[in-house]
Amino acid sequence: MKNVLLFCLLLVVFSCSKENRGVIINLEDEVALNKIKKLELDTKYKNLLNAQLTTAKEYETVMKSWSGFHTQVGKILKENNFDWEVRDSAVKILNKIYFNKDGEINYMAFKVMNESVTDDKKEAYKKILSDNVSKLTIALERNEQYAQCGKVKYVN
Repeated sequence: MKNVLLFCLLLVVFSCSKENRGVIINLEDEVALNKIKKLELDTKYKNLLNAQLTTAKEYETVMKSWSGFHTQVGKILKENNFDWEVRDSAVKILNKIYFNKDGEINYMAFKVMNESVTDDKKEAYKKILSDNVSKLTIALERNEQYAQCGKVKYVN
């Protein structure tokens, strides 16, 4: 009986101590946005470009890793034959991504900036990201979790 209780206690402790992994939200989804706001992530994650986290010497490495991350997203979209179904030459997306120390996504918030992209396509984009979130990492390790935001254009 003691072993069962100990096992259950350890299971609860380790389950509760894990940060959420791979939560993808569309910033246009007010319910999801309100939930993520309550987590106050910006107080828990340092900005990757903060001088305490990234030195001036590392800036180029950081930019390459950020670009590499978006290349991964593009490859996943292509592998899944994703089509935005718009005439626009590119689709611009605003991202705010919260990474763990190893560069894995804990939370990713996005907003598709092209007005011509339908809600169904935005949901399909979110689903592809969610289904493949374990493949999406940034090639940076830090001593603490960090966040990065920016805009990206995907050629359509």
